[in-house]
Amino acid sequence: MTFRQLLQRVAPTDAQAPSRFESCILVLWYVTCANVLVLFLMQGGYDVQVGPIHVHATSLRNWLALCFALTLSKAWLEERRGARSTFEGMQSPLLLFLGAVTVYYSNGHTFETGDTFPARFLPVSLLTDHDFYLDEWASTIHLYEDQYFVRLVNGHLVSSYPPWGAILALPVYVIPVLKGAGAGMFDLEKRAAVLIMALSVLILFLALRRVTRPRVAWFVAFVYAFGTNCLSLNSQALWQHGPSQLFLSLTLYCLVRGVETPVFSAWAGLPLGVAVMCRPLNLVMAVPIVLYIVHKHRGQCIGFMIAGVPPLLLFLWYNAVHFGSPLQTGFGATVVSPSSLVGHHLSWFNTPLFEGLAGVLFSPARGLFIYSPIFLCALAGMVVVWREPEQVLLKYLSLAPLFLLVPVAMLGSWWGGLCYGPRLLADSTPFLCFLLGPALDRIHQRVWLKYVVVGLAGLSLGMHAIGFAYSGDWNSDLIDFDRHPERVWYWRESPPVIFAKQLCTQMWQKLAALL
Repeated sequence: MTFRQLLQRVAPTDAQAPSRFESCILVLWYVTCANVLVLFLMQGGYDVQVGPIHVHATSLRNWLALCFALTLSKAWLEERRGARSTFEGMQSPLLLFLGAVTVYYSNGHTFETGDTFPARFLPVSLLTDHDFYLDEWASTIHLYEDQYFVRLVNGHLVSSYPPWGAILALPVYVIPVLKGAGAGMFDLEKRAAVLIMALSVLILFLALRRVTRPRVAWFVAFVYAFGTNCLSLNSQALWQHGPSQLFLSLTLYCLVRGVETPVFSAWAGLPLGVAVMCRPLNLVMAVPIVLYIVHKHRGQCIGFMIAGVPPLLLFLWYNAVHFGSPLQTGFGATVVSPSSLVGHHLSWFNTPLFEGLAGVLFSPARGLFIYSPIFLCALAGMVVVWREPEQVLLKYLSLAPLFLLVPVAMLGSWWGGLCYGPRLLADSTPFLCFLLGPALDRIHQRVWLKYVVVGLAGLSLGMHAIGFAYSGDWNSDLIDFDRHPERVWYWRESPPVIFAKQLCTQMWQKLAALL
């Protein structure tokens, strides 16, 4: 008797009564989920011995894989007894969340960059010294040739970037820091980034299910999770983009709920305010959302503005305490000037608009449509929503990526330094994913278009899988486009080609060692 036949015997088709086998799987699943939660928040695992009983666990990656496998088994067994179809089980928000966490953490390394240095260490300062200073990490900071990510203010080292991502990471840091863990900072940073991005995927999926068919919502959320910078960059370190995308996704969820329950439109002001606070450049994408509220939900305008007050007050308080003025930011400019939206080391309007647009959309080094060609379908989605009078919300949302695209394209360093993919456009991906829905909803009767969409999605997954799998040193392996901006158009020097070559070399070496 095969194993499948055995499962068919122990898993009855009666939807009313789970078998003993399924009950055992369910119990094991609960135990595994609880253990994963403990291991995620307790870096290094645990080792407990009470008398003859010895319980220990260390490998988070293995337990995550087991938890995900048991979740899949649970969905399959539910299908066997008729509780729901296999695809309905695959569409489970929990399964999508666990899948994202499992995959994001599976490569076992964290990308090191100065941009994420403050967010990596600020949680420790907040928990131990109860302040936002990085003074205790001065010796490490001085190892960097360019210390652009900190500022010396009143004798203290302060992050040049908003600190709110570090605050969001606190739950992951609490137990290890209180236990006195002095190492593993990169791992803690990665765990926090993984959790933030997985929550963003989950919330976006819940929002998509309210505006499109379940299959389309699941497909778009899957592409968002694994076919964008969510996989290759934002889940691998504490960039500003992770918290930004999380709160922008929550904003979209509130706006979608607000179509039926207007009070949610007012609550959208809170996550939108936090998204702007986390990454001030999001202010340009907030404009069409504010216009939408004024246009369609005038009765919620006051509530919307009140909901945005707490993030604004927190933003002003932090600036006043650490930089001497509510209107002074870590970027070295006042918040009322355009340069405050990026940084004092970047420059506005140094790139001609069309040259910058070509670069951020099509260059081998950073092109959005090169790394995530599935977003070509988002352009079709824009056309669809503007042709349909009832799609008022999506019309306004379609403006948000365009509003971000223009200032990014005109930056002097539109490629965003050392990174992988179109990092500076990453915050627009929740909006672009929302625009995929209308396009995908209209191709179900054309088989050849389905193949095109699957092909574009596959290319997107593959491009970001290359960046995700790479474990080398960015500083030594990647071309410094800040010094050689003309090379952004050289395919052979683009990150995907460089990384793919090194990955192939590593695989060949491992294969040769086995042979």
